[in-house]
Amino acid sequence: MKHLRLTSLGLALVALCTTSTAIANSWYEIELIAFSRSANTSLKEQFEAPTQELKTSNAMDLMRPLVQPAVADLIKAVPACAPTPAASDTTAPAVAAPVSATVSVTVQQQIQQLLTEHQQSKQNQQTVVAEDSLDVQLEPEPAVASLFQLNFQNCQMEQWDLDGQLTSRALTSEELALQLPAPAQIPATFTGDGVAKDNAYLVGANDLQLKNLAYQLQREAGKQLLLHTAWRQPLVSGRNSRSHWYAGVYQNEAATETEQTIDLMQQVQQQLAAVQQGQSSLQLWYSPWQFDSLVQLRLGRFIQFDGTFYLRQTDDATQPAQIAVKQSARLTLGQIHYLDHPRLGLIIQVKRFTPPEATVATTP
Repeated sequence: MKHLRLTSLGLALVALCTTSTAIANSWYEIELIAFSRSANTSLKEQFEAPTQELKTSNAMDLMRPLVQPAVADLIKAVPACAPTPAASDTTAPAVAAPVSATVSVTVQQQIQQLLTEHQQSKQNQQTVVAEDSLDVQLEPEPAVASLFQLNFQNCQMEQWDLDGQLTSRALTSEELALQLPAPAQIPATFTGDGVAKDNAYLVGANDLQLKNLAYQLQREAGKQLLLHTAWRQPLVSGRNSRSHWYAGVYQNEAATETEQTIDLMQQVQQQLAAVQQGQSSLQLWYSPWQFDSLVQLRLGRFIQFDGTFYLRQTDDATQPAQIAVKQSARLTLGQIHYLDHPRLGLIIQVKRFTPPEATVATTP
């Protein structure tokens, strides 16, 4: 009996150690490479066009804080900013304690322009409301845009009023919620600072493991590297982890209208051919990014990978201006997986990652 008890105790200890190891190793590092291929006119396959926008509302987006940072996040980086004010002050900016980072002059100019446009827009809206109201003066005073300047020394908005008086006020929550415009193009190699966090985060540039592979792709004729990134995150068995990744050229609204007009003619030709073959109907939806994707990982006996990718192309008039690609695969830890498509190539690698002890302790 004693022998059996000792054996049971030993098995319990082994199980406990195994469970602890599993918890500690629930973090994974995922590296993703996406590249496009030039059109092959000899292909007779008709690719699908996107039918709807990617459902990214509940997806993790590690790129957004770097691609389109909020004004509030940038204000936090100003060393001169004071700690968070009292809760009773509803108009004061919600800034954190000073940090070592500083906001560059270029970003300061972008913030200033964004806030100025926001103030002028509000003034224009107020003027329109006043003109449309029933109690309109016969000769209303013209709306004169006041001069606004964000003082980065004390985080105050300085305003010259119509009487020439300089007044200061705190940024409102509405102004702090503004985001800088999206850049014209996202760098193909997209990384973060690599500092360990309690939740998912981008790795640093030096932590990319597939640099040589990405370099080879860049040098191959007919291929364009769209995105090379990597991130670390905990995965929970049985639960889906969804993340949003995008890259390439950003298409603004004005360009979208022009391109959709051109693409409509292209797709009318496609539709005529599709009707003859009894295929699907015409679709007219476009993502603003050259490459847009939704990646889903599910941890179980293996890692299930499911991805939806939208790729904008202009070198083949017989195909949709933007094509939709869906890929699924069972991933083996540590192996490099290659997912093939005539116009899009994907390389993904998932491996275990052991975070610092402090991070493991605070991860739910």
